[in-house]
Amino acid sequence: MTISFLHRLAEQQLPIAVSRGADIDAVRVLALAGHVKATIPGPMRTLDGYAQPPATVTAITSLGQSMLRRFPRR
Repeated sequence: MTISFLHRLAEQQLPIAVSRGADIDAVRVLALAGHVKATIPGPMRTLDGYAQPPATVTAITSLGQSMLRRFPRR
């Protein structure tokens, strides 16, 4: 799932804001793996619980570019 998300990011103009919860989780995994550079703010406390502000992907790293070549989209 994260490699397909990396392919989706590569098709878009960066920087890009990501706001869906599952997409933010994918950005978090890709950033921890060193495939993207991103700013991921912590959750904010609200009256209903917590809200996750959007994450911003600023770049795909050289390692991320290598992964895109190694695992091409089908």
